Amino acid sequence: MVNVDVVLETSAVLAFRPPVPGFATEHVIVVPKKHVRSLLELDPATGAELLTAVQAVTRLVSDQHGGCQAITSLGDEQHNRHFHVHVAAGDGVARFIKQSTT
Repeated sequence: MVNVDVVLETSAVLAFRPPVPGFATEHVIVVPKKHVRSLLELDPATGAELLTAVQAVTRLVSDQHGGCQAITSLGDEQHNRHFHVHVAAGDGVARFIKQSTT
């Protein structure tokens, strides 16, 4: 078993910093404890608890870093077949390109 830095845990959800650095300065992964293949298969009760956890983690990360992103992937973009949400902040997060208004 790999030790991880647990950020939040409920009876149904685990939020942790992965043991291998992710794609940002701050990186927390939020997962349901029971296997859910993707967002498309998430039942409403688990979804509500998971979203509550994501909200708590994003509030914590935003308070520490001034903002963050909450990201998930589906289908061919989903590299891990267990639903999860990445909460990321700082160097390494995707930045939208600002369009010129002129």
